[in-house]
Amino acid sequence: MKASYLSKKETLKLLEKLEELSWFKPFLDKKVKNVFRIEAEDATFYKIQKILLVEKSGLIFPTLIEQYSGDVLHSMPYIVVDMGAVSHIVNGADIMRPGVREVFGVFNEDDILVVKDEKNKKPIAIARCLVNHEGFKSMSRGKVAENIHHIDDKLWKMIRQYKELIER
Repeated sequence: MKASYLSKKETLKLLEKLEELSWFKPFLDKKVKNVFRIEAEDATFYKIQKILLVEKSGLIFPTLIEQYSGDVLHSMPYIVVDMGAVSHIVNGADIMRPGVREVFGVFNEDDILVVKDEKNKKPIAIARCLVNHEGFKSMSRGKVAENIHHIDDKLWKMIRQYKELIER
């Protein structure tokens, strides 16, 4: 594990990447100066103002821990899954079409979306779309999204482990 602030050049590069993410645009402040980075085993965490982002396998997404995600999770496209699918998803299963009850927002293949439970509408996972929103709606079965971060996974535990660093 390595922790440091990004240089001006690194910050500009990161901001360019973030500009391409439609879900992050409302939160993007180009005047950001101090971005804190924690490089862990197989993921990098960026604290930008009060928002914690994760970069893993070339994807950038917010954490599910709401105190570090601000309003980002609530502004992203999301799907609602039935309660029967929740236990599978929070154990790492991908999202299958029969378990999806509702679809909110517009997204394309490879976009990031939030997975929420049907009863409480709480975020339980972050997923990478395997189809766009139109294809999603026309499907009746099959895998529709890849689970990349879920409650109590390795990333969740790393964030808890690095809490003191993140909150400085």
